[in-house]
Amino acid sequence: MKICKKYLALGLLGSVLVSGGAYAATQSVTANMTFDSALSLTKNADIHFGSVKGSQAGTYTIDTAGVVTPSAGGVLIGGTPAFGQITITGSTGQTIAVSTGTYTADHGVTLSGATCSYNNAAAVACDTPLTGLSAPGAGKTLKLGVTAVSDGTATSGTTATPTFIVTVVYG
Repeated sequence: MKICKKYLALGLLGSVLVSGGAYAATQSVTANMTFDSALSLTKNADIHFGSVKGSQAGTYTIDTAGVVTPSAGGVLIGGTPAFGQITITGSTGQTIAVSTGTYTADHGVTLSGATCSYNNAAAVACDTPLTGLSAPGAGKTLKLGVTAVSDGTATSGTTATPTFIVTVVYG
């Protein structure tokens, strides 16, 4: 009888171990990855305000059509003003966001309040990100304008080259 009880115990243990395996299941999981084009920015033109009066404090605003408007004592003398232009290339399916900032002054000239015209749309302020812009694909243009304030310390013959950063991201 002792042997029978041992075999019976082993049999029950074996059935528990085997029956536990009957409840196991497996499932394959696929990890999908979509590859797309990286964003690329190509500067086609810097902003040019033309010639302004030296040693004269003033404000100058250039729009995305290249028209300069002096104010607050600014005097436009001549030259050929031009808006800035960047070509953006990338995905054909993902929207983009554009923003400007990180203004750096030079020779007493400080920039602020950039305006952007993406893909020939109406110009809008772009210090706050413009979101949901259409996918750039093979290339769409971003025209740039900005306001420059001269403190009057730049003398005749000086060329000021203040800068700002344009940031473009997907999303």
